[in-house]
Amino acid sequence: MTFFKSILLSFSMFSAIPVPSVEWNEKNMRYMMCGFPFVGVVIAVLCAAWFVFGLQISFVWQKNVSNYIFALVFTLIPVLISGGIHLDGFMDTCDALGSHASREKKLEILKDSHSGAFAVLGCVLYFLAFYVFSVEFYAFFYGADSSHRFVNIFSRFWFSIPVLSIFVYSRLFSALAVSVFPIAKDSGLVHTFATNSSRIFTAIWCEFFIFVLSLALIFLYGRAGAVPAFSSLAVFVLYYFMAKRNFGGITGDTAGWFVQMSEIIGFAAFILEKALD
Repeated sequence: MTFFKSILLSFSMFSAIPVPSVEWNEKNMRYMMCGFPFVGVVIAVLCAAWFVFGLQISFVWQKNVSNYIFALVFTLIPVLISGGIHLDGFMDTCDALGSHASREKKLEILKDSHSGAFAVLGCVLYFLAFYVFSVEFYAFFYGADSSHRFVNIFSRFWFSIPVLSIFVYSRLFSALAVSVFPIAKDSGLVHTFATNSSRIFTAIWCEFFIFVLSLALIFLYGRAGAVPAFSSLAVFVLYYFMAKRNFGGITGDTAGWFVQMSEIIGFAAFILEKALD
């Protein structure tokens, strides 16, 4: 029951999905970060549903869904489900990194509720890149028509699973970072989550599912399955050194930066791999 309440707390904190109210206390927060990746699973499922819906219209109803309409909805789904909580941290971190100020000043910028030029620039570039990748993603899998339309829909959806895994990987590695990375401040959300959660259990939980997911994707998809795993790991390592050097550790805002960067770089790596295939 405690684990289930922790999952509900995770959804109430990291998503805009309505869930039953659960009391915020140390006991219920114990496994909260373990539930974080499940938010990514929901996002992946909804993105997959939209992807299949677009193919269904194209193949069965003989109506073409514009690549641009598909890409717009595909871009919006992660933001709508997460409620934009990670984008907020991403923008704050962009402002802090763009300032090239001292560590203390950067930490102050993270707490500033105003958005600076680097935050706006980072957000615009992020959505522009994600939108373009989404257009390419749909164009690649739409391809030519087939007489076996339902088989075609399933086969194309099947080969889209690796890119959808980026939403799960980003949250698995983010939860792992909260468990093992140094914390920049003795206050804030990350400090609260790390202090009240079972860090050892969460680390083992995340490492186990990262290993299982990576093994399954590599076994089923080969190089395409390895791309999201290794790109997420690369951003995870980059995240450690970035946070350690600039802030002395991770914060809630840098955690948001990591989730967004992990997803956009994973998406870019997938599109590049398909282009070179």
